[in-house]
Amino acid sequence: MVHQEKCVYQAQRNERESIRQKLALGSFYDDGQITFTGCSKSGKNCLSSRLQNGVNLQMCFVNDSSSDRDSDAEDSRTETSLDTPLSPMSKQSSSLSDRDTGEEDLDSEDSEFWRLQRRLQEEARVALALARPMARMQVEVERQIQIHRRSPVADLLPHLPHISECLMKRNLRPVDMRDMSLGQLQVITNDLHSQIQGLNEELVQLLLMRDELHMEQDAMLVDVEDLTRHAHSQQRHMMEKSLGKGKSACHGGCGSPF
Repeated sequence: MVHQEKCVYQAQRNERESIRQKLALGSFYDDGQITFTGCSKSGKNCLSSRLQNGVNLQMCFVNDSSSDRDSDAEDSRTETSLDTPLSPMSKQSSSLSDRDTGEEDLDSEDSEFWRLQRRLQEEARVALALARPMARMQVEVERQIQIHRRSPVADLLPHLPHISECLMKRNLRPVDMRDMSLGQLQVITNDLHSQIQGLNEELVQLLLMRDELHMEQDAMLVDVEDLTRHAHSQQRHMMEKSLGKGKSACHGGCGSPF
């Protein structure tokens, strides 16, 4: 009887060991029918012990795998917690880089505006400096053309060349008119009327041109005033922006832990 119990106990130990090995190798459920030794009661006891041992081993493996998953989750949380303090710095650096890019674009636009303003001011200064002498030169040229232009009376009065010169100079003497006939005087009168009409038409054209030039001058003055106002506003904006940069740099330096 004692020998039988020892055999049963040894068989149970062997079966437990084989179950552990099979569970470790993953082949517990792949095997076929298992042969039991001893009587049926001992076989039932062996089967129940094997199942209990298998369940215990499975619970051990499940606990080990869950503990591994918990440790992995804790490691990932630890890594995330270590990386989390860096994320605000990265966001701050990206926002600072975007702000620097926007400020560079604004600086380039400001430099382009100031360059255009300087060029327009230089062109306006040169045009104003050349306007008066060019106008005087044009008037003098037209006067010389009027003086040297041949009058139609010179063709009608070839024997009185001084009459043509007097007519061009608008200073005909009474002595010359006494020596002329009525036909010659009529020719001179018609010529004077045609000259008056031509001068009136020229005067009208010049007045219209003067009005157009005055309108252009007013438009240019308005543009200059707008540009000056815009330049002052841009200058104020740049000064405020520089002051804001200085304040932000001061706040950043004062608030930095380093």
